[in-house]
Amino acid sequence: MSAKSATPMMPKFDADAVMALHKANLDTLVAAQKIMFDLVQTVAKRQTELMKDAFSSTESMMKGFDSKKQPQAYMDDAKVVLEKAMAEAKETMDLGMKAQTEVVDLFVKRATANFDEAKSLAA
Repeated sequence: MSAKSATPMMPKFDADAVMALHKANLDTLVAAQKIMFDLVQTVAKRQTELMKDAFSSTESMMKGFDSKKQPQAYMDDAKVVLEKAMAEAKETMDLGMKAQTEVVDLFVKRATANFDEAKSLAA
């Protein structure tokens, strides 16, 4: 057995492929952060609008207070406000779920691509 054949062959290391893999991972992370940042901005904007609406509604209810008005009429007004708040909360939750799903999909696709690229690097 010659000395040359006794030395194991070192696998070829492709630095460019490894760097491309890491760049793709960072690009995915940046895309996920953008999705979540956009969600936070949207939710904050909606919360501000909801607070303005709530104060406006309360103010107009107080200005329009009529002691002769039946209590049921006030309850009906409150029910409308509550239903609107619940619809807004559901919509906000749906936006959050959508964003979360998008982020998970990004990471799953990236993990699958990483696995495939790692196999090709090892070959």
